[in-house]
Amino acid sequence: MAKNAPSVLDHIFSSRDLFHRRCLVVWIWSLCAVALLLALIVVSGLFVGILADRGRLTAEISRDEIDLFTTLTGLKPSESVKTPDEQPSIKPSEQAGDGQTDAPMEPVAKAPVAEVPSATVFVDFAERGILPAVWRSRHHWWGTGLAWYYRKIDFLRSNLLAAITLLLAGFFFACARAWCLSQVRIHSHQAAMESVAATRRNIHRQALRLGAEDLDGAGFETARQLFTTEVEAVRNRVANWIEYDVRFVPELVCLGAISLSIQPLMTAQALLFLGIAWFFIESEAQRAASNRRLTSELASAELSRQADGLRSARLVRGLGIEQVDHDHFANHLLKYHALCSHHDLADQQASYLRPRNFAVCAAVTTLLLFLLTTNILMGQRDLSIASGSVFVCVWILTAPGVRALRSLPALRHEATLAAEKIQHYLDQIPSVSQAVGARFLQPLSKTLHFDSVAYRTPSGRVLLNELDLTLEAGRTYALVSLDRLEGLALASMLPRFIEPQKGRLLFDGEDIAWSTLESLRAEAVFIGANDPLLPGSVLDNIRGGRDQYTLQQATDAAKISHAHNFIIKLVDGYESDLPERADQMEVSQRFRLGLTRAIIRNPALLIIEEPHESLDDDSKALLADAYERICKDRTVIFLPGRLSTVRRCDQVIVLHEGRVAAIGPQAKLVSVSAIYRHWEYLNFNEFRHQES
Repeated sequence: MAKNAPSVLDHIFSSRDLFHRRCLVVWIWSLCAVALLLALIVVSGLFVGILADRGRLTAEISRDEIDLFTTLTGLKPSESVKTPDEQPSIKPSEQAGDGQTDAPMEPVAKAPVAEVPSATVFVDFAERGILPAVWRSRHHWWGTGLAWYYRKIDFLRSNLLAAITLLLAGFFFACARAWCLSQVRIHSHQAAMESVAATRRNIHRQALRLGAEDLDGAGFETARQLFTTEVEAVRNRVANWIEYDVRFVPELVCLGAISLSIQPLMTAQALLFLGIAWFFIESEAQRAASNRRLTSELASAELSRQADGLRSARLVRGLGIEQVDHDHFANHLLKYHALCSHHDLADQQASYLRPRNFAVCAAVTTLLLFLLTTNILMGQRDLSIASGSVFVCVWILTAPGVRALRSLPALRHEATLAAEKIQHYLDQIPSVSQAVGARFLQPLSKTLHFDSVAYRTPSGRVLLNELDLTLEAGRTYALVSLDRLEGLALASMLPRFIEPQKGRLLFDGEDIAWSTLESLRAEAVFIGANDPLLPGSVLDNIRGGRDQYTLQQATDAAKISHAHNFIIKLVDGYESDLPERADQMEVSQRFRLGLTRAIIRNPALLIIEEPHESLDDDSKALLADAYERICKDRTVIFLPGRLSTVRRCDQVIVLHEGRVAAIGPQAKLVSVSAIYRHWEYLNFNEFRHQES
């Protein structure tokens, strides 16, 4: 990612967000997990020390360290002093005074042992628990704390009790660390969910802006794909990003500090050897991947050229050069086989990388263990079996962290790709907007005129082509077309769900492009065949978010559409909560509920898209009666799904190739319009679903 230009992902989650909001909670749990890891490593080292030393400390302590030993351990070295069998004798020359070297020697009596101060004191303590670790750690930063625990906890002064105590402490620390890591993971996912919540809201808002002009449903599928798959991809990768960064960075710092405190030189050697091994492995992996990709592309290109050559059969036969073409094809086929062999060789070399890399890692590990063992056996100061075990354990624990941090660039790249798809959708501009200075639109009362209207889909498909049409207000019309989208596009222009790319729509001579969207959509209501249910009760669905409508008004509208018949049979009537999924209601009930929602607004123009699903006889009769009531004194345009609806309309408008092909009553069109007859056959002939 560029340093100066933020990526699309930065608008969703950036590195700065790692230190804000819920990520701070992740940091707290992560630091607790690191502290518990440190305690677990210390406990493990002490336990290994008990097994190796068995609580026995044999040491030679200088006189200057006696007080330090007593302060740290609470024990007195004098209690276990081993007096040497022979004290060093005093040479005669050392007894002579100045200028008396030639004087005769006289027997000198041995001084008592107590009167000859020794430079060191030999101590030997057995069965003292973690005493050896306490003494060896005296020069380390953790030595004082360890000594304090040794003095305060009596269990640590006995081998068996110390081992049991350390095992219990290790179990507790391991469980507590597992709990902390689970909290890190939980809060990381919650932080990621909060970071993408705004993106989901933006997608929802954009879907509301673009969904009205989505004629074929492709926009809905895109929004659904982005809302579910792509946003989830971003969320999961951001969650991993938070978890890996917040968890493993402080953990690796802690492990590095422990390694340096145990053996700085060995740490430097380990870093050097591991760096060399890492460079070798990465270089080999990149080279192998590059070879595989290159040979695969060359082989695919050669195979594609040979396949394209199969189209030249007519030319080759016409020129009579079959043998020449066949020889040419055979040469290229041999070339393709050679490229395939190279690709197979590249695959084979790539497959050898795994055992080769394992051998490199094993060699580096063996070398480091050899150096560690040599230092322990040669009596390296303060480096015991326990310290060496901790050192090895620390480097083993760094592997998951390094592997996780190494995967972060790939995670961010995948999240960025998903975020770019989302941003591309959010950057789309709706084709319909309210004009500056728009005027309030009066209800349609005279004529509805389409003036040279043209429209094509974003993919370039022409649906309306210079269409001219004038309709009288107060009548019923049926829009039919062989291409369903043509009629839907024309009907969707009335409430300005889509905008003509050329031409105008005139309500009583007034261009609706200069009217307010609110006044237009209050007088031109579209009822879709598959409109979903709104959240809430039946009354909420009828009101459609407008609380000014009373229960009595909703009931009157439901009686006109015959939705009242099934509403009163619900458990709570108009207060019944509707199912979240629309397909859990009958098609007829859902459609009549949509009619009720439109009727209560009493618009001057109704556009009704009928469902194409089969309805029972009772539902058909109820809809027929509802239409009789609805169509009085208003303009109604049907996108019919039933032949009976077409027959009851005053005029049938037949669209074909973006223009009006015929217009008139159904009884007339069935005899004069071949396109209409074909449409009726395709939709209502009883043999239309049978295979020929």
